[in-house]
Amino acid sequence: MLFQYTNLWRIFVHPRRLRLFLAQRQVCEIIVEDESEQATSLEKLLSHIPARLPFVDRVEFILDFSQLHYLIIPWHQGVTTPHERDLYAIAFHQQQQQGQVSPPMRVAFTDFAYGKNGLAALMSQESFDTYRALALRCRLRFIGCRSLFDFLWRSDKKNARTCGLFACIGEMQSSFVLRFENQWHSAFTLHLPAADTQAQLAIANRLAGIPRLDWHVMNTCSGDYRPQYFGLSTPAEEKV
Repeated sequence: MLFQYTNLWRIFVHPRRLRLFLAQRQVCEIIVEDESEQATSLEKLLSHIPARLPFVDRVEFILDFSQLHYLIIPWHQGVTTPHERDLYAIAFHQQQQQGQVSPPMRVAFTDFAYGKNGLAALMSQESFDTYRALALRCRLRFIGCRSLFDFLWRSDKKNARTCGLFACIGEMQSSFVLRFENQWHSAFTLHLPAADTQAQLAIANRLAGIPRLDWHVMNTCSGDYRPQYFGLSTPAEEKV
């Protein structure tokens, strides 16, 4: 076939669950009982992708906050290139480790603009290499790894970007990133398994110490990764 179509497969990686998606359709879900079983479980999940010619289909891994470090990176006037920006983010992360040795890291920015704070996610180089090797063994083109916040940010283009609380709600923990007055303000994780989604959002907004924001939410518990939007005027409105 001269113009063969390609599929983009997405794997959502959570501490206890792995989900395989093609477009908006979930193809398979695997429960991970122990962290040591994750690599084997990923191979089993990828076996559900139909065989095609080698390296025709693509795969990307969308990672839960448990495998990432989220940072708000302050603007630095001396940073002039993307490479310098990434090195600065890694150095900023190492400063926060309080003397602990940090392994080699990779960094990706969800958002970065001149003169403003940036939102970055860092993962270990070892983990990145593991995902890449897994894709190659399965003869898939490796697109890379993304954070859930990157997926949420780029999916929720309908609503204003100047302010907002962006949340990824998990079974055991939830992560929050806040944007206020057109700047990234803070990023943190809370352990609130007994609280419902809106209660968690309200608590996170209060802890940030800033006025009530619009809420942009991805609830990963159900496996539905479509963003929800809770605005100030319509707090129960769901984005479709």
